[in-house]
Amino acid sequence: MELSESPGAVSELLGRPVRDQTGRSLGRVFEVRAEWQGDAIVLAELMVGSGALWRRLRGPGRSARGIPWEAVVEVGAAGIRVHR
Repeated sequence: MELSESPGAVSELLGRPVRDQTGRSLGRVFEVRAEWQGDAIVLAELMVGSGALWRRLRGPGRSARGIPWEAVVEVGAAGIRVHR
């Protein structure tokens, strides 16, 4: 997802539950990681679970689980579904 096209979309991802294709909960999105690609900022990973919350509140110290954006299958009203 290129952030320069829809910067408000990132705030809509935060707090959403993430599940794999079998329905197993992987946690909630607490952070996103993005990177520069040319002149665009592109979403790279969704940071989910308690480790991601810890990093958001306290800084580095615990490992956070990152799910590559390429693994996202669906973003819907009920949450985010990923292929794992």
